[in-house]
Parts: sequence; structure tokens; C-alpha cells
Amino acid sequence: MRLWRIAHRNYALDRQCAGAALYGGRWNPIGVPALYCGGTIAITSLEKLVHLGTTPCPPLLLVAVDLPDDSAVYEPGTNVLPDGWDALPVSTAAQSFGGEWLRRGDTLAMKIPSVLVPEEANFVINPLHRDYPQVQLTALRPFSFDRRLAK
Repeated sequence: MRLWRIAHRNYALDRQCAGAALYGGRWNPIGVPALYCGGTIAITSLEKLVHLGTTPCPPLLLVAVDLPDDSAVYEPGTNVLPDGWDALPVSTAAQSFGGEWLRRGDTLAMKIPSVLVPEEANFVINPLHRDYPQVQLTALRPFSFDRRLAK
């Protein structure tokens, strides 16, 4: 399965997921590593764009994230996700849900809906899972946003 990541060039291939562990994210509490990816380049770029906010855009890379073909993927569906999973700012309920999944370590990836476009899929990859060493991160090219998006 091929997933996508757009990240600062200095951290694009960070297999330790240090940033997610340091700051936490929607699906991981502080101290628990996670690798966030999108199912398509399009949703991945939208997610990166909203997280950049108004800060100057750092040098970015488009990264292909390849999971082993037989990887188990947990797909909880919106009926299983906690109330407020899509809250802004991020809810502790979503972080607890994701943190529990990450600590269980029973699947390599979790497929969840995007808050931006719920019909699109984002994925959280568990770096604590036994199959994580088989995940391949490949920097494909520099990535930049079309200047018309700055309007």
C-alpha cells in the first residue's frame, strides 16, 4: 500500500517520528510517536497547507510511504470514533483513542477520515509495530504549493 507524506526536508525521512512524539497530534498524545500520512497526494497537501497556517513555507519534500502489501489496517469508521474526534483544537478524546491504538500495537496502520474532507482518508502509521521496519520512506521530489493558493 502506498501512502503519502509532505514534510520539511530536514524531517521528511525521520523514522523515529520525533516531531509527533514531541508535540502530539490529533491521534497521538505527547510522548507517543506516530507517522501521519494521506491516502492521496491531494489530501496530504491540503493537510500540510492547513497545518502551515500563515508561517512561511519551509523547504518541503513529497515522500512515498510504502507499507508491506499484507499489512493489517485498522478502520474504525466514524461510528466507532469518539465524540469530538474532529474538534478544533484537537480533543483529548481523539488523542486517547489513537494513543490506545498505538500502544496496543496490533495493526501497523489506522485509516481515519480527514477532518478537512471526511470522505478522504488519512492514515496513522505505528512506529512501535513489529512490521514498521519494513515500511519504506522514499523522498520523491521537492514539493511546493502553487502561489495562487496564497490568495
